[in-house]
Amino acid sequence: MNIPVILYGDDGSLLNRIESQRGRVSVARTVQDFSEAVGMAHTGIARVLLCAHVPAEISASTVDALAASEVLLAVIAPDNLHLPTQAHRIRPEAALDEILGSLEQAVDAALARPAAGYGIPAQTPNQAPAQTPNQAPAQAVHQPEAHAAYGQDAGYGYDAGYGYDSAYGGYGYDNGAAGHGAGGYGYDPAAGAATNAGAHYGADYGGYGIDPAAPAAPAPGAPEPAEASSTAPSNEESVLSQAAAIVDSFAPGSDYALHVQNENNDGTLPQHPDINQDPAAPSRYQPGHRLGTIVTVWGTHGAPGRSTIAFNLAALAAQQGQQVCLIDADTYAPSLDALMALEDTGSGLAILCSDADRAQLDEKKAGAIMERVPLKNGTFDFLSGITSSSRWPEVRARAFAEVLEWLKHRYDLVICDVAAPIEVDEELTFDGPAPRRNAATLTALACADRVIALGEADVIGLPRLINLAREVQSRPDLFAPETDVQYWLNRSRREAAGFNPEAKMRDNWARYLSVPLTGVIPYERKVMDRLRRNGEALLEVAPRHAVVQSFEAMLEGMYAVRPIV
Repeated sequence: MNIPVILYGDDGSLLNRIESQRGRVSVARTVQDFSEAVGMAHTGIARVLLCAHVPAEISASTVDALAASEVLLAVIAPDNLHLPTQAHRIRPEAALDEILGSLEQAVDAALARPAAGYGIPAQTPNQAPAQTPNQAPAQAVHQPEAHAAYGQDAGYGYDAGYGYDSAYGGYGYDNGAAGHGAGGYGYDPAAGAATNAGAHYGADYGGYGIDPAAPAAPAPGAPEPAEASSTAPSNEESVLSQAAAIVDSFAPGSDYALHVQNENNDGTLPQHPDINQDPAAPSRYQPGHRLGTIVTVWGTHGAPGRSTIAFNLAALAAQQGQQVCLIDADTYAPSLDALMALEDTGSGLAILCSDADRAQLDEKKAGAIMERVPLKNGTFDFLSGITSSSRWPEVRARAFAEVLEWLKHRYDLVICDVAAPIEVDEELTFDGPAPRRNAATLTALACADRVIALGEADVIGLPRLINLAREVQSRPDLFAPETDVQYWLNRSRREAAGFNPEAKMRDNWARYLSVPLTGVIPYERKVMDRLRRNGEALLEVAPRHAVVQSFEAMLEGMYAVRPIV
């Protein structure tokens, strides 16, 4: 199996050396920004993120998140520099063959590792026999295939916290260090000693988990003595009982709760950061401030006016007193920044998706990324799209869905401008987790409360919209059952359809489809050309125009109109 690699921080020398050989390892991308590298790695285009030097932003959570996406984080670093336990270290003086061989072995070991659920021990190949405290310690055996992320040997609940480590003694049980475990975030057997080497809050409990404090506690897999603590889970106990024991350890009145209350000096338990109110943050960013709706502006191939409609809908809702976020989620030809006469907007959507991949969506950072678009009466926020069409892998379906859900709690209305294609054939060309160029469109459609499907009102656009409506009827998986789908024909004009173009379009539509055509939008080229030239919304220039009435119909029922204060 080939091993595609993303190179971070390389000056070109390592890239040239890897490309000069014809082995299994190949370079998929070279990136100089670590956040961008992590975002690309989560798309599934690579098996390894290879860092030419130690990134300042590296953390254990980043390594674990990459491992969950089946991506190995390898770092070229000397032994005296600290790295997270799960990171794969490579010596700076290593030759190319040694670097590539090390990557191949690590990836093969990760793919061959048996999977296990939370709380269920996994039998790893060549697992060293358990040692009791009275036995002489066996010689440490380095087993890289047993060093795993979540799920190995009881996961969160029992013995190893974040994983089973056969030689390192990091976040788990060290099978080759005389039976002593680090404790990490799980159960610490405390073999031969009552003190937890990795306990965060003293010697009486292991990390955030359970410590039986039994000097004679056996290693995993060994028979359990009768005098063992009743709170210590065994391999025969169910996952639910182990989970219940962990929950009890966090309950009010527990050692952990009393310790935190003493640290806070106010007798209160800590809250999750996402539910803390930040007095410095604007009201629209306060968690729980509102639960908005999502409108996705979609349409046929070509240029039926998706971006123009999305921009004007955002301006209309903002003028009606709504907190609005407009997103350019077109992964083929993003154009909203040019339409609104904005320059150097960057790729805000890619940044937020990268933050979502790492569970680091932040109020203040989002506020800095958003572009504030001023209107004559009101403003709205704009989240810019990708700056190059080649960056589409950075907008992954899961991350984009998390961004949309996160924004819904901070805005009254979220409007997504998406591309036309909805095919999913790209995933068939990849071995493993596949990035999909149309993932942004599919995700925005699946998350939408209302979908505006556009087609152009001429002899080409009408058949395209009819075919799109037929495809929607044949694919109920595109939308949620409660999603309101509206079909609109845009740019209706006598020059393209003859006398009374709206009546002709409606007659032809009804001939082929039973689903109603929601409306037909008239078109005046001179007015629209002026708007594009100045980056203005139609509402600002001609608030009583017939097209504005169509925009109001598109948003009808999505929110309660209120004056701007």
